[in-house]
Amino acid sequence: MPVRLRGASRDAAPLSTACAYVGPRSPYANFFKAGDRAPSPLGPPMDAAEAVDLFAATLRGPVGRCYAARFARALRGFDLMCTCPLDVPCHADVLLRLANETGDGDTIRTCYSLEGPR
Repeated sequence: MPVRLRGASRDAAPLSTACAYVGPRSPYANFFKAGDRAPSPLGPPMDAAEAVDLFAATLRGPVGRCYAARFARALRGFDLMCTCPLDVPCHADVLLRLANETGDGDTIRTCYSLEGPR
């Protein structure tokens, strides 16, 4: 089963047949950052888990589902590398589940319910 690794894009390059870099400045980067205020400018700063959950919730949205399907196809079977420390939540964990779980295609999960009940 693929795993999450920590490193920069240059670290992933030698492993390119088995590893994909998903960190900052990659097509798979999480545009929500810990420390940013979201979902509104008046809200408190997000922690890492909230930023990851917002990323996952975005991939479940009407536009995000298209990207989620594309990401799943491109990343299936690869280890994923990001700059996040391994002991904190990271969007690479979301991408790993998305790319490698089987099921009905609705495998993007969050800790928090951002959209309400289904």
